[in-house]
Amino acid sequence: MKKIKIIYIIPALDFGGAERIIVDIIKNLNQEKFIVKIICMKRSGFWGIELKNYGISLILLGQKNGTSLTSLIRLIKILKQENPDIVHTHLFGADFYGSIAARLAGIKYVVSTEHNLNYSEGKIKSIIKIFISKLFNNIIVVSGAVKIYIMKNYFVKAEKILIIYNGIDVNKFSQSLNVNNQVKKNKNIIIGSIGRLVKQKGFEYLIKAIDKLSDQNIECLIAGDGESKFLLQEKIKKLGLENKVKLLGWQKDIKSFLNKIDIFVLPSLWEGFGIVILEAGLFKVPVIASRVDGIVEIIEDKKDGLLVTSANSDELAEKIKYLLKNEKFKKELANNLYIKVKNNFIIQKIIIQYEQYYENLLLKK
Repeated sequence: MKKIKIIYIIPALDFGGAERIIVDIIKNLNQEKFIVKIICMKRSGFWGIELKNYGISLILLGQKNGTSLTSLIRLIKILKQENPDIVHTHLFGADFYGSIAARLAGIKYVVSTEHNLNYSEGKIKSIIKIFISKLFNNIIVVSGAVKIYIMKNYFVKAEKILIIYNGIDVNKFSQSLNVNNQVKKNKNIIIGSIGRLVKQKGFEYLIKAIDKLSDQNIECLIAGDGESKFLLQEKIKKLGLENKVKLLGWQKDIKSFLNKIDIFVLPSLWEGFGIVILEAGLFKVPVIASRVDGIVEIIEDKKDGLLVTSANSDELAEKIKYLLKNEKFKKELANNLYIKVKNNFIIQKIIIQYEQYYENLLLKK
């Protein structure tokens, strides 16, 4: 049986939830059925090293910021030479150039994955998304919330959309699981979070909540980087929390980071899915997260996590304080989330859905 050739296109393989799930999908596809290559519009990034070490072919366009006719022409040429069965694009820059280039190169099957809710995008970008959405055979979304969003904002018909939840590669973490149960030398309770330092993630409200818990023996560690870094640093300094809240930047060893955490908080203002919740769950770390969008498709309040109103630092502080006082309940939430992740969100189950989708797409012809 002829192998199905897929070319994935993405702006870059930097740190991030979307980039991480793409890497896990590519690495876990059945190599007896699929031939995979990936085109990075800008740079390979951290995850690119992992793919190269795994033997995945990477093509770098080296695109600079802004629109580039040269990049489009090069991309068309590459796709004509490679002649893949399917082109699968991820994230806006790759969606834009990839969809147009694939159609001009005569590729029959072009699909995209929408990873997030784009509440902060401008009107021009939204109009472009409406246009390029028509170029895809299907759009895969990572949650029901994202499906509703693109139907409403990009006028995509429901029958064109397929929901495939994100998953987590258990094998990547297996040697480190349950280390969290060891007795820690640090007596402080560690509140942790992971994400891009941007408005969407709501870290300012986590910092305010920590300020309201100044009488507690806690420390807050935030792993990530982004455009809001200096604003958050100023907020920490203004509140006098330099010894309580640390911005650590991106952490290459996410396993070690999660092993330090007693409570994981995701204070997002909106969220397409929230794959970091799955990682925390796999390490049996109890989770407090905002009651928004894709997060509520993972967390059931008071059963496998606690949900709070977004942008409400008072409520967030109360929930953190409640978990600090209720060790039995904290462990119960963590165990329930661990079971849910193992039963529903492991990458092997997600891969089966992707493989079936790709095969069925080609069967249509």
